[in-house]
Amino acid sequence: MYKGSNKSALLSQKLISEALLRLLETMPFNDISVSDLCREAQVSRQTFYSLFGTKENVVVYELSHNCCFLPDKNSPTCHSAAFRSFCEGYSRYIVDNSHIIELLVRNDMIHFLYDVQYKSLLECEHFIGDVSDDDRVFIVDFIASGMNSIAKNYVLQGSKADVAFLTRLMFSLFGGLYFKNYSKKKDV
Repeated sequence: MYKGSNKSALLSQKLISEALLRLLETMPFNDISVSDLCREAQVSRQTFYSLFGTKENVVVYELSHNCCFLPDKNSPTCHSAAFRSFCEGYSRYIVDNSHIIELLVRNDMIHFLYDVQYKSLLECEHFIGDVSDDDRVFIVDFIASGMNSIAKNYVLQGSKADVAFLTRLMFSLFGGLYFKNYSKKKDV
């Protein structure tokens, strides 16, 4: 996938990405050919292949550039002590991007959201940077997986929940509040 700074190439990437989203409105991802995509974006097949190589890379591009939740380094959501803020930020992200998440779910491509989110959070040195790298890999994987599942079920349930509900749910799930406390020893 192209990652340079040529303005013409960047514009073509944007056109192809937008074209894919338009086509996904009316047809399944698997039915969209590269020719369909190029015709809709008004670019050549050569341009498509030099910029993306595959249709799947267009999805990854769109999610990475336009639809990825990533707190900035000054945000309180970047620190494990402020996880409730992170849950609120991601809940807002889900509500604001429900249309794209719905397209992913409808086309059985929600795993792309996980892939992009996991990579982005792991590469963000400010996100939960106060734990060891060994632990952080597992924590980020757990969070990205959970976030992905909540986003998926949000659209499957009709996108009816609001940010406050999703924040409470996410914070409770990640905090283990739905599990009973078994710390007391039982008599055997």
